[in-house]
Amino acid sequence: MAQFVSRRAPALSGLAAWFAGVAMCAMAASTPADADDIAPPDPAAPADSAAQADPAAPDKSGYSLFDPTPDDEMRKFAPDRPTKGFSVRTIDAGHFELETDLFNYTYSRYLGLTTRSVQALDPTLKVGLTNWADLEIQFNGLQSSQSFDSPSGTGPALGGGFGDVFLRTKVNLFGNDDGPAGLAVIPYVKLPSSTSVISNGAVEGGLIVPLALRLPQDYLVTLMTEVDDLKDANNSGRFANFINLVSVSHPLPGIEGANGMVELFSSAGADPATPPIYTFDLGMNYRLDQHTFLDVGLNLGLNNAAPKAQIYTGVSVRF
Repeated sequence: MAQFVSRRAPALSGLAAWFAGVAMCAMAASTPADADDIAPPDPAAPADSAAQADPAAPDKSGYSLFDPTPDDEMRKFAPDRPTKGFSVRTIDAGHFELETDLFNYTYSRYLGLTTRSVQALDPTLKVGLTNWADLEIQFNGLQSSQSFDSPSGTGPALGGGFGDVFLRTKVNLFGNDDGPAGLAVIPYVKLPSSTSVISNGAVEGGLIVPLALRLPQDYLVTLMTEVDDLKDANNSGRFANFINLVSVSHPLPGIEGANGMVELFSSAGADPATPPIYTFDLGMNYRLDQHTFLDVGLNLGLNNAAPKAQIYTGVSVRF
């Protein structure tokens, strides 16, 4: 029976290799070779533009979980949602963030099996430990899955319950507050805590590495690679899985506080029984205030094994 595919879960390479080539070319074209190559700040850019460094920025290196960053020194709020890529920015020291789907619907049809899945309330809780690191725990929330044989319509097979738990830490290496680029590393582990319909019952983990390129005219390009250690489909061992994505985001013209994102996603691994998955993803978020975002997203499958469509909406709040 097909397992529920969350917005971020590997739905798992020629296309992956192509993404890697795009990433290398984009980095070569967009990242300055040295300080002399950096273009001067655009005087017309907004004061909080991510691409404009502030030479008078306060020193926040001494803040910690028990000595929080003052509200007026907090960095630009950059949730990981929507779409599948992760932000390179961490939560400011001593502050908290909540990100969650409010509703998530996935429709899949593969090898004669049709699956409809619904998920609600899958909160990710984050706490800032230092100026450059945070700790995150994600609960894959209440899920319901219905599968049936597509040609005959027999079934359905039903399953439901709460999903697995993910533990992550995000460490920013550079570009947390400003600068032309940012880089972070995000190790994670999945703890099985769900039913067999939803979970494969295995402890799994990996490393996520997002790179952000802050380009002129408020374009943000995210290049992300991920390596996972997963249980194989035949329950006979482990395999390495590789995720690559490239996404572009930009403020939507005429709608203050709104941003649009487009993304290409590839997930493929060494297990011959686990097919690769490629998707084209669209997302939009809207800033209610400097601490709150609403979002909506649509993921479309590009190959037969990928979910045909996934639509979701959610919210991100920091405190």
